[in-house]
Amino acid sequence: MRLEIELIAEGEKRLDLNYNHYFTSLIYNLLSQHDEDFSAMLHKEGYSLGTKKFKLFVFSRFMPASYGIEGRFMVIKPGICRLYVNSPVDRFIECIGNSLINNGAVRIGRDEYTVRNVYLKDKSSFDYETEFLTLSPIVVTTGKEVDGEIKPRTVYIHEDKFIENIKNNLIKKYFLVHGRLPENMSMDIEFDKEYIKSRPKGNLIRFKNITLKGFVAPFTMRCSDDVKKIAVDCGLGENNSIGMGYILEKGRR
Repeated sequence: MRLEIELIAEGEKRLDLNYNHYFTSLIYNLLSQHDEDFSAMLHKEGYSLGTKKFKLFVFSRFMPASYGIEGRFMVIKPGICRLYVNSPVDRFIECIGNSLINNGAVRIGRDEYTVRNVYLKDKSSFDYETEFLTLSPIVVTTGKEVDGEIKPRTVYIHEDKFIENIKNNLIKKYFLVHGRLPENMSMDIEFDKEYIKSRPKGNLIRFKNITLKGFVAPFTMRCSDDVKKIAVDCGLGENNSIGMGYILEKGRR
């Protein structure tokens, strides 16, 4: 399920380009206003599968209708701003939606925005071969031994392990949501090679004191609808709950 949130910037706003932590904080605050226990559980524990923990939500980049860049700030012009928030968990969507409607306004960083509209979208059928856009970088890591310790390293989009890890991660999310494996395990993901060649270095994202590297590229996905829906509702790759790996079917904006 996807919440399409329309906000109004009434007057010029300034937002740090490394804004992901503002939106993560906003989401947990909205959850807490409607269900404090659920918010605390999700923030502290999430959903566990073995040693891995998942939050099972993702959000897009912030999309003002008009803005400029000044140094490390996005200067947002008065008008509509959009944010998409997805999750397969009904309680999550219910809490966020109700809190937005009840509040009528939200604070992002130092500025307040008026809530104009909140739409609920829930697409469950796709073409078998579906083209997607990435609205935020996809982050994939793997273990690497350094001085006798296993530490994470970035997997680059041109590595075979990039798609392999995305598939494995997606199957784990599917299992958490449905309590079983997909009936059809066939899955093919193909990123646009020409697009990757033009942007091989990826994107650096700072979240508080952590620096992540992710990659943005259009891709084609061939698999069953229920697997695609998990990819859309949960995001691809890692760090989805801080806004990484948000995807959108091409032509659906």
